[in-house]
Amino acid sequence: MDKLYYKISEVSKLLDIPAPTLRYWEQVMPKLKPYKHEGKTRRFYTPEDLALLRQIKHLREDLNLPIDLVNSRLENNQSDLEKQQQLLHTLMQIRTELTEIRKQL
Repeated sequence: MDKLYYKISEVSKLLDIPAPTLRYWEQVMPKLKPYKHEGKTRRFYTPEDLALLRQIKHLREDLNLPIDLVNSRLENNQSDLEKQQQLLHTLMQIRTELTEIRKQL
């Protein structure tokens, strides 16, 4: 079962995104709002936050979009972005499977 909240260190490891990058994205991405514990600097990310971070990572790393365009895409094309990300993930799985088949031949 998935957790309800993840610490920033867990998110960093799960998504392979450095913690300082996560903090920066939080400042420049209005849609990214992890829960912050009062009086402490602890951040807690929900599974929805993780999904959003995966989308941001895809736009930044796979498509090389600047932050302002990432924000624009997130605001305007949420469902299209999810479809594109899912397609990319499927294609990467197919590529892995084909590579394994080629090794066996």
